[in-house]
Amino acid sequence: MKRSAAPDRPLDPPRPRDPERPPDWILTDATVWTGGPTTAAPDPGREGAGLEGGAVALRDGKVLAVGPEDDVMNLKGRDTALFPMEGRFVMPGFVDAHVHLLVGGLQLFRVDLRGVSTREEFMQRVGDRTRTTPPGEWILGGGWNQEDWGGEFPTREWLDRVTPEHPVFLERMDLHMGVANSLALEMAGIDDETPDPENGRIDRDPDTGRPTGLLREKAVLGMGRAIPDLTDAARQSAVRAAALTALSQGITQVHDMGAVQRASESWHSLEILRTLEAAGRLPIRVSSALPVADWQRVAQLVAEEGRHRGRLDWGRVKGFVDGSFGSSTAWFHEPYRHEPERSGAEICDLEQLQADLASALEADLQPAVHAIGDRANDWLLEVCRDLRRQNPDRLARLRIEHAQHLTAAAIEEMGAHEMLLSIQPLHILDDAPWVRTKLGPDRERRSFAFGSLERAGGLLAMGSDWPVAPMDPVGTLWSAVARLLPGSATPEAPWLPDERLSLDSALRAHTWGGARAGGLDGRTGSLDPGKVADLVALSENPFRVPAEELCHRIEVDMTFVDGVLAYRRDDATAVLAAP
Repeated sequence: MKRSAAPDRPLDPPRPRDPERPPDWILTDATVWTGGPTTAAPDPGREGAGLEGGAVALRDGKVLAVGPEDDVMNLKGRDTALFPMEGRFVMPGFVDAHVHLLVGGLQLFRVDLRGVSTREEFMQRVGDRTRTTPPGEWILGGGWNQEDWGGEFPTREWLDRVTPEHPVFLERMDLHMGVANSLALEMAGIDDETPDPENGRIDRDPDTGRPTGLLREKAVLGMGRAIPDLTDAARQSAVRAAALTALSQGITQVHDMGAVQRASESWHSLEILRTLEAAGRLPIRVSSALPVADWQRVAQLVAEEGRHRGRLDWGRVKGFVDGSFGSSTAWFHEPYRHEPERSGAEICDLEQLQADLASALEADLQPAVHAIGDRANDWLLEVCRDLRRQNPDRLARLRIEHAQHLTAAAIEEMGAHEMLLSIQPLHILDDAPWVRTKLGPDRERRSFAFGSLERAGGLLAMGSDWPVAPMDPVGTLWSAVARLLPGSATPEAPWLPDERLSLDSALRAHTWGGARAGGLDGRTGSLDPGKVADLVALSENPFRVPAEELCHRIEVDMTFVDGVLAYRRDDATAVLAAP
């Protein structure tokens, strides 16, 4: 149907607060889904498929009222502007509970290898970049997945053939390993005699012992020391580009998990975010995480400056137990079937990590801990039992990032203690096709066990892990509720169908659940009166669309932050990044 253009200006700046003053705007003719916890009081916009014929009143950048249009229109004043939604589905803005904002923003400008399906295409994309890169300058990028072309890992020889004059380092899509060419290895001082670093691995040719170019986990740090540092201008451009990309996807809040290997980049990212916020140029809400090893420095920052400034907050610390499934560095009780000599391993000093977690909790910081394999998750749960005895109230804030492969006992324990579980359904597309081959049917049954975790009582927060997976909330919803694997054409063939989430549960996990996991549910995550007006308008009501068609039919039409129209799909150039 034909739709009229949305207003060409943002909402007026906030005026002096007056509880009797009419709303600044009323969004009319909408289907409104208010979200929030399932235990909230009955609300026609909170249950089922949303409130048709609804309206949302906004004032001073906050939600003033939600309800049937006739009721909300009674609040209209002489200066209240109307904004027809023309039947669109209006809901809280998406909260992406796990992104790497700086890394993702940088990747927007680098070699993109996601979706490459042959060795030849891999080499061509990298070779093409040499045409616009002066000799001697680094070529960086990533997103490759060896499974997309049959499982053979790329090597230095692949790159040497097309980049003889450029140092090259390209990270795997999971950011836990990368491949370098010979010139890059030489510049990093990595040769036949270089030992494996602690908690890392340099892959070597089994016959010659020569490095193949593949670096796993902490071995990546050697390459990082050779790559020139970014300028603040480059970081700022990357972070802002990432935030504007989020807006276009209907995301109004992200939890930035910082860098995976180079801890210093997490601090650089925070400083860039602080600069943008101070200048009024931070388009979305960002909740920043810093390395758990730096908990004292984070605690000092909180003591001196509090926990937030405008759209930016901090006070979370990130730790890692293990690596990733795709890099075979996730830590399992039993070996990988395709590498029977390996079970993965921890990628940190576990005693130090446990001590840092205890200290962070004591300092009232929020730990977020990466755990992929079943043994990694079991180790973390064992630590939680000890921490619960020491600090039962504060432990409730600890988040488990990924919780991807679990034992049955772990699922029950996570649910019994209502643990915060940060999950990424789009990883199903990248990992699930290989789970049975690499882990076997028994461990497969407890992989990406979203339904079991929810039924057990776990609190789900949904995100992307961008740039590891696309920052795509609609695709994330689709993956959570349909669980179709690549190449699957029918809804009759979902992967582990009992682990599907309902659309209602998935939407809550991607809005209120994320806000709850960040401690921001008092201000965001649902369209309750008094909360900030962070909301998104979708092209259709997702409850009226078959699950398998969600990612094909639903589009983000508009995104509002603090009541400001910040993105409009029919005029994507009219992005109003700050009020």
